[in-house]
Amino acid sequence: MRRRWPFHDRAVPVISWRIVILLVAVLAEAWNIKNMLASGEPATEHFAYFTVQSNILVIILMLWMLVAQGHRPAWFDHLRGAVTAYIVLTGVIYAVLLAQPDEVWSWSIEFTNAAQHRIVPALVGLDWLLVPTIGRIRIRRAVWWMLYPVGYLVCSWLRGALIDGWYPYPFLEPGVHGGWAGLLWPTGQVLLAFCIGIFLVAGLGALRYRTAPDARARSSSSLTAKPSSTSSSPHSNSSP
Repeated sequence: MRRRWPFHDRAVPVISWRIVILLVAVLAEAWNIKNMLASGEPATEHFAYFTVQSNILVIILMLWMLVAQGHRPAWFDHLRGAVTAYIVLTGVIYAVLLAQPDEVWSWSIEFTNAAQHRIVPALVGLDWLLVPTIGRIRIRRAVWWMLYPVGYLVCSWLRGALIDGWYPYPFLEPGVHGGWAGLLWPTGQVLLAFCIGIFLVAGLGALRYRTAPDARARSSSSLTAKPSSTSSSPHSNSSP
């Protein structure tokens, strides 16, 4: 008899590490907000960082998975995959493009930096690898996951060019690269990283779905079944 896959939405270890992810993400962002208020940093700048936004998305995702285990729409797995891709790529791009050379492997950095760029991305990525999706991930549909990064890019450029001249990251700022044409290479690198990362996450999700059928069956059983119109119950078709 084939042994059941131990990691599913209702498994105690899964619930436990999702609570840890939630607590770390909430604490890190609460710490960030405290520092924002103390330093006078404008909220319009703080919440414009992709790092902050992706960590807030993780908080929402973890709350949803912990609280509403049996009430998820059909598109939920794609939402989970997209948020996973965003937060993992947040950590990768920080390490490759934004971190100082002495910060890449150092753990002497401040808590919020470590939590939002390393701990949360690693734990969410592990969650995606260990807990199969409820529905099948269609890899070709992952192209829609790119809408948010591309929209973020466009909105950041529009804000910087037309509103207040502020850009959240150096690779988005024309003045740092000698004008708009100079942004082609750094921005292209980031977009390529997102494209590769998103389809890699989607591919891993599709692979895990196929290789853990017992976990898939157990997870799907947690969804609320829709009542059948042919139910023998005399009240099956009554409305409140």
